[in-house]
Amino acid sequence: MGTRGYYVLRYRNKYFAQYHNYDSYPDGLGVKVLQSMQFPNAITTYRQMLGEILDGLRSLSEIFIERGDDFSPPSWRRPENDIFIEWIYEIDLDRNIFHINGTPFFSLERLPDEGDFIQYISKDHYGNLACASRCPPEHRYKRPAPPTVNNSDLATYQSSMCTGSHVALSDLLAINDSLSPDEHIRVLLLEVMIGQCMVNQSIGIGKDIYNIELVSDHNQFTDDQWSIACFMASITFVPQIFNEIENASHPRLERKEFTWVREDIVVCIATHLDDERCLQASVSRLINAIMEQKDNPGEYFGVAFSVYHCAVVKVVKDGHTMNFSHTSALQFLPSFYAHSPSTPGITALARLGFRIDPALFERVVDICYYGRNKTEKSLAQGVDGSNDVPPNVTRSPLPLELWKEIALYLDFSDLIPFGLVSKLFREVASMILRYPHTCGYRLVADPRGRTIDEPLSLSAAIFSAVRAGILATVVVGLRIENKSPTRLTTPLDVGGESLWVPFSATSYSPQLKSSLEKYIQIPHSI
Repeated sequence: MGTRGYYVLRYRNKYFAQYHNYDSYPDGLGVKVLQSMQFPNAITTYRQMLGEILDGLRSLSEIFIERGDDFSPPSWRRPENDIFIEWIYEIDLDRNIFHINGTPFFSLERLPDEGDFIQYISKDHYGNLACASRCPPEHRYKRPAPPTVNNSDLATYQSSMCTGSHVALSDLLAINDSLSPDEHIRVLLLEVMIGQCMVNQSIGIGKDIYNIELVSDHNQFTDDQWSIACFMASITFVPQIFNEIENASHPRLERKEFTWVREDIVVCIATHLDDERCLQASVSRLINAIMEQKDNPGEYFGVAFSVYHCAVVKVVKDGHTMNFSHTSALQFLPSFYAHSPSTPGITALARLGFRIDPALFERVVDICYYGRNKTEKSLAQGVDGSNDVPPNVTRSPLPLELWKEIALYLDFSDLIPFGLVSKLFREVASMILRYPHTCGYRLVADPRGRTIDEPLSLSAAIFSAVRAGILATVVVGLRIENKSPTRLTTPLDVGGESLWVPFSATSYSPQLKSSLEKYIQIPHSI
């Protein structure tokens, strides 16, 4: 009975909130708010009433639900849940949506009856409060229509030479259709990172992702929404080195129109990529960004990203000419009711991120704390190849492949000093650093031929790994009972809190998955 909550009305992007000290459960305050919108012409009536209040023609005291306090003055700030406020029921008259605890649920134009209303308040497969999957489409909230795209926004797309639209990723990147074992690991790790964003955590990213679907234009993203979108789009392009914050730290994301995640790859945040004109407008934006920033001939890539979809653009500059091609809009985000974490978009970005990065070694040094005390002189050591062979040695140097086999037995902490020795060693270290590393463990294809690299759940996976030549098994994304996990830090910060990913390592065991099943929540349709 002492459950506290808010009844909220939104109109003209202003929020009217009424505090309720008790009985705010769905079958209490929730049903009362539902009933307040079930009389004829309720939407029109409330809009007129709130409009007159905002215009100073009516008093706030004329709207209320019994047993609640007086409405607070209209505010630009949306009420949020905290340790005291357990339930918030919001009538969004700007978008005709009934929200619960900040998550969109129902269409105000076709609300369910009271019994179904309570039954449809459920949880998705990631543990977020959400509308049950069995709720009929007519009762669900409606996604806003795509924004109007002016012809001027399509000028670059229409005036440039397009060598292919809706091209398969394998053709765009000139790679095989099937994944290599190393690409499979990169894909699996990205699936875990995206799942960790979607799973219900204290920072509540899942709720923000639901609300991103309601944004009609990329300029309307809040800072938190932009950070989530940019993190999802860029995390596979940063050096795949994840550790506790005292050992490695990726730079925090800064909001920009275009984010260059590598020297040859740029990301822009968009919406409604599944609409053809919106897709072409985003491709135009990326082409313009590449042409403005890059003067040298070569191949450059752009990623248009809306969280729910992504598209990859390839721009080829050759002297004074330029042509482009692009994929279709690929589903990126798994459904919140998915049974698999895999999507075409996640696979596409992971494969794009696996391309060779000439600056990888320098980028790894930048994020590893213990490497930051190295001087610029040491970083430049041997870049001309002068240190590859000691001056008094007349024998030919060992071939690159043999040095790589030797370096594979090094601990991760020794790779940077190794790479600082010479240009040859730096090339060897860069080859090894293409593998993802978590807390010093290199994630690899199982050398014994057993395939254990696979999802454990929608937000966790098990990997074969090697550390200093010793085979191990690691779990990324899962908290194991009675064992404190290591926290892998990420560059995502939402509302002042950082996203971290649990990590555990154990001795090699292809049967580890079965021993972990008691910690895994297998999603079922709700």
